[in-house]
Amino acid sequence: MRYWKSIIALIIMPFALYYNWSSFYFAIVFLIWSIQGIRAKTAIFLDHVPKDESPFLFWLISVVWLVLSLLSFVYSEQVINWYYGY
Repeated sequence: MRYWKSIIALIIMPFALYYNWSSFYFAIVFLIWSIQGIRAKTAIFLDHVPKDESPFLFWLISVVWLVLSLLSFVYSEQVINWYYGY
C-alpha cells in the first residue's frame, strides 16, 4: 500500500481534533512533511519548489516548516503538561 502514511494521518486527525491534540498532531505532520521534502529535494508551500531551480526558496520553506514543527511541538498542551507534571 503506497499511501499508508496519509491514510493513517487522515484516520488519526479527527481523534486529535476531538481530544484537543491538534498542536501536537500538526507538529508531527509538519516534521514528517519537512523531512520528506528535504529528502525529495522539493519543498511544498503553495507551489512545488525544487531545490535545483530555487535553492534559497527551497531552504527557506524547509526551515520554516521545521521551525513551525518545533514550535508546535514545544507549545503543545501535552508537552507542557508533561514538562510541568500536570
